[in-house]
Amino acid sequence: MGGDTPRRVYRNPPIVEAVCTFAFASESHWNVTVPGRFYERVRESYPEEPEERSVMQADVNTSPDAPLEQVSLGSAGSRVAFRNKSQVLTISPRNLGIHALAPYEGWDSFRQRCLEALRSHADVIGEAEISGIGLRYVNRIILPGSTVNLSEYFTIVQGLPAEGFPGRLTSFFDRMEVSYPDAPVKIAFTWASDDQVADRAAFIMDFDLQRRGKIDHADVPSFLDDLRERERAAFESLIQDKLREVFDASR
Repeated sequence: MGGDTPRRVYRNPPIVEAVCTFAFASESHWNVTVPGRFYERVRESYPEEPEERSVMQADVNTSPDAPLEQVSLGSAGSRVAFRNKSQVLTISPRNLGIHALAPYEGWDSFRQRCLEALRSHADVIGEAEISGIGLRYVNRIILPGSTVNLSEYFTIVQGLPAEGFPGRLTSFFDRMEVSYPDAPVKIAFTWASDDQVADRAAFIMDFDLQRRGKIDHADVPSFLDDLRERERAAFESLIQDKLREVFDASR
């Protein structure tokens, strides 16, 4: 990406969750002792009691603050969460997830936690082959007032023909997936109204980037930076200066 997008730092960033995911090509390295040994490796940074649930459950909610059943640590086919308030690690047979919940800690801290978690994973089970890296940012944007002109805040808008539909648009959900031509990277962008915020116009902007293919551990830092730069460029391209004022940009 070349680092062409200015790095803006907002005093009130809209990020409600950032997630970095490492996918592994095989779970042959996994056994029932891995979560316990991993916890011993990371417990100073994530001191809260580990929680575990079976990954075989019909549950599509992958948020780390979803309720987790307390079962014996290290059972096969499980996802274990290690927590330190808004900082969370999750580990399962073929995935390692690093979560940053609001208030967002900032990219430098989050990036360091991602790399430290991968090193800890390698210390416990060896350098398992990485088959993909994901970086996802979920933003909740709350605007002043209940009725707004979207074009004043965003570079994209939602709308319908004047004829055939009644009144004003009250809610929407839009999802797009795009492949980058210069790398094996895809971005899924979801934009939706947020009806959970009363008396204010609110929106969810979700950027989910995935790099697929065999990845050497030595290349992870640069690939992670690349995904962050792509996410930042996508986010900044969709917002107007008036919305940046809402985020209280520091420059």
